[in-house]
Amino acid sequence: MEEPLTPLRSLERKIVRHCTPTLAGLKPANLFTIPAKTAQKECDSGLLNTCRERLEPHGVRLEILARRDSGALLFVYRPTTLTANIQQADIASYLRKAGYDPDNLASCIERLHHRICGTDLESRLLGTCEFPHEIGFFLGYPFDDVVGFIENEGRHCLCSGCWKVYANARDAQACFCRYKSCTNLYQSLFDNGATLESLTAFDDLNQVTVREKELAV
Repeated sequence: MEEPLTPLRSLERKIVRHCTPTLAGLKPANLFTIPAKTAQKECDSGLLNTCRERLEPHGVRLEILARRDSGALLFVYRPTTLTANIQQADIASYLRKAGYDPDNLASCIERLHHRICGTDLESRLLGTCEFPHEIGFFLGYPFDDVVGFIENEGRHCLCSGCWKVYANARDAQACFCRYKSCTNLYQSLFDNGATLESLTAFDDLNQVTVREKELAV
């Protein structure tokens, strides 16, 4: 009979399950929820700080973006990659119109936090709290898909997977398969004893493909 996971190992496993594309450098960020029933234990400041200490030397950060009734919303991201992503001309222009400063990643994340929690100025004035769907830009979703989702209110997509797709469906589906293959591999490695650090470390100048990683195992 397998021994139950420690709270730290359980949190790390969730990070691997939900954030492999970011750990592997395929994506600038991932977002996932720790359910309320386990959030108090797994989102303990000591556990989070331990994970941060293991991730940050390899260019990955972990933040609690919001605490809600449903649980804690964790944001795992690569600051360098994410900054480059939101500074692309079309994305930066859109974000500036929405009140973000793409030249200041910390302020953008803070604004996302306030938008999600309904504590930004617009939400307070209107007395409403709408989820900020522009968060798709911060998760590395294509510009046309984020804008398409917002303009269509989530309807009429061409297909869906990690996100709803409104353009270049074939490319998106190939991307979904790439993320799934990498995630399956990382989960297997983690369950067989690989550390969170080893799954996060890679050579920025010589990234290997998922297939090359499979051959190396």
